[in-house]
Amino acid sequence: MELISQITNYWGKKKWVMPLCFIISLVLTAAAIAMCLARGFSGMAATSVFNLGADIISMAVATVLLYSIAQDREGFSEHTRTFALLISSTSFVLFTDIFCWIVQGIKKFAVWNMTANILNYIGATLLIFFLWRYVFTALELHGTFGNVASVIMNILLIPTIIAILINLLYPLFFTIDSEGFYHRTPMFMWSQSYLAVGLIIVTIGFFISKTPVKERLITASFVLIPVANQIITGYSYGLTTEFAAMLISIVLIFGVVVAKREQTLIATEKELYESKVRVMVSQIQPHFMYNALSSIAMLCKVDPDTASQATITFAQYLRGNMDSLEQTTPIPFEKEMEHLKKYLYIEKLRFGEKLNIEYDIQVSDFVIPQLTIQPLAENAVKHGLSKKKGGGTLTIATRETDTAYEVIVSDDGTGFDVNKKKINDGRSHVGMDNIKRRLKEMCDAEVVVTSVIGEGTEAKIIIPKENNKGETK
Repeated sequence: MELISQITNYWGKKKWVMPLCFIISLVLTAAAIAMCLARGFSGMAATSVFNLGADIISMAVATVLLYSIAQDREGFSEHTRTFALLISSTSFVLFTDIFCWIVQGIKKFAVWNMTANILNYIGATLLIFFLWRYVFTALELHGTFGNVASVIMNILLIPTIIAILINLLYPLFFTIDSEGFYHRTPMFMWSQSYLAVGLIIVTIGFFISKTPVKERLITASFVLIPVANQIITGYSYGLTTEFAAMLISIVLIFGVVVAKREQTLIATEKELYESKVRVMVSQIQPHFMYNALSSIAMLCKVDPDTASQATITFAQYLRGNMDSLEQTTPIPFEKEMEHLKKYLYIEKLRFGEKLNIEYDIQVSDFVIPQLTIQPLAENAVKHGLSKKKGGGTLTIATRETDTAYEVIVSDDGTGFDVNKKKINDGRSHVGMDNIKRRLKEMCDAEVVVTSVIGEGTEAKIIIPKENNKGETK
């Protein structure tokens, strides 16, 4: 049981699996069409021709849907992965059903008819299993019911498949006569036991789920439409429109998947915007604005020209923070430095000779997320240099290695114990954590901080050269 869960979960972690599902479905569709053309339709009953046409159309639609899903390069949610498994298993069942109809009644293909039907029964069983997995995920059936139902569906899966394989040696559910025709045995209904259990569990899930009614009804369509079709056709073997009925459900569910993907995208964009707002706010703390305006006010009396320049620089600094809300990609390092220098200019007005600023820029042809260097410089000034008697020096440097670009913000201030657990010291650590996350997500970069008490601190941003060409809008 645990092995089944591990197998079904493993594939979702590999990005190549989704395109592979599409390729397999495409190959099966092409193979099905080729088999139909090779077999021809002469001597075939009208119902059989109809079944073949409905199956091929359904396979084509399933392949198109898998192609659409595989285009998502940002990764796949569990909801999308389980739906793709559902489509893939449906495509396989459709293919085996086509195979069965093509070899039906051909004496020399009796063995192939047996094989095709065995695969069809196994595929239908897996289809029910993946239907449950999809319903479990889509309807958020966690808790006691979801856990118990999963155990039942997992435990019954293997015995059901073994019972189907017995047909290779003993006609348990169906037989293939000497003329190559398929016949159901009196035990056939027992082959539907897994289906019945699955439908009961899924039906209960529809009623106890807390998801919106609309989503539950659309998800239920994958069960209700085929079941209604079977009731109408009397569960006869001659005309099977069950899989064509599934086509309608697949399209409806795909609409839900697309809608969920759009909702996720909107939520992600909202989170990104809110993240940028938090970054911007963290960099314009009230104490900084108060100190900047106080410094400018004092300069107005003693040095009006400098006060005027400071006012302009402060306004440009604020505009840079506001503009960052519209920036969704990394920016050239030079542009980030321009903004940083405006911030340090204002801090220099406040601390005067106590704050020395040095630049050692050896490389600048790379990009970096906006507003990522300033928090490091601010920490150096506020928590390192301002607490040192007589002040000290803040150094902004860049280096280039064989594999990365490095931005180094260092000071010779008081230093701190980097291994000491954070305490509630009244500071906001949200800004720094936000910077680390944005650097990781946008440039796969990391921040390494080293410090020696009494000697100073160094914060190093390491940006891999891979995919960092130094070009952006």
